[in-house]
Amino acid sequence: MATIGVSKPYYAKYSASGGSVTYSAGGVMGKATEVGVEIETSDDNNLYADNGIAETDRQFAGGTLTVKPDDLSDEVSKAILGLAEQEVGVIDGVTDKSVKELLYNDDQVTPYLGVGFIIKKQVRGVTKWRAIVLTRVMFSVPADAATTQGESIEWQVPELTATIMRDESEKHSWKKEATFTTEAQAEAYIKNRLSITEGP
Repeated sequence: MATIGVSKPYYAKYSASGGSVTYSAGGVMGKATEVGVEIETSDDNNLYADNGIAETDRQFAGGTLTVKPDDLSDEVSKAILGLAEQEVGVIDGVTDKSVKELLYNDDQVTPYLGVGFIIKKQVRGVTKWRAIVLTRVMFSVPADAATTQGESIEWQVPELTATIMRDESEKHSWKKEATFTTEAQAEAYIKNRLSITEGP
């Protein structure tokens, strides 16, 4: 199996009640350029018997999700970071009438989210699409960084990082995945799991 691409980074707001997890207000973050998942596990917990390891236990302890979309729109920023916005108002020299500013302040409440994306891979010459859903994450405010334009354009994209957690379902899931023969089916699976009914 060789990974050859990534696409369709979706998000949806997470909520839980009485062991039941639901999602709402979902959408697509943009076009994916890169996605990474690093998982932490508990230290080895070994049972020794007959002078050797007879049993061991290693459990999910958390993780970090990194997503690099092609762009981070104001709408997505509001949704995944819990930001408010307001009208810019009248400013000398500003003629754009519809501009709003995002507010990073004490009222910001960063939400828990479910996140999904598709990994394109090739298995013995056959292309397949692996749909991954992380059931509960929380994003950090991304850093601002840019490089000046030179003789040729150096493409620069935002980098989002999120903490991966177990959800509050009965089994405390943290990831679900399934592999399909078409990207459309993988996308439909993610949208179903995150309760997204509208198109991107």
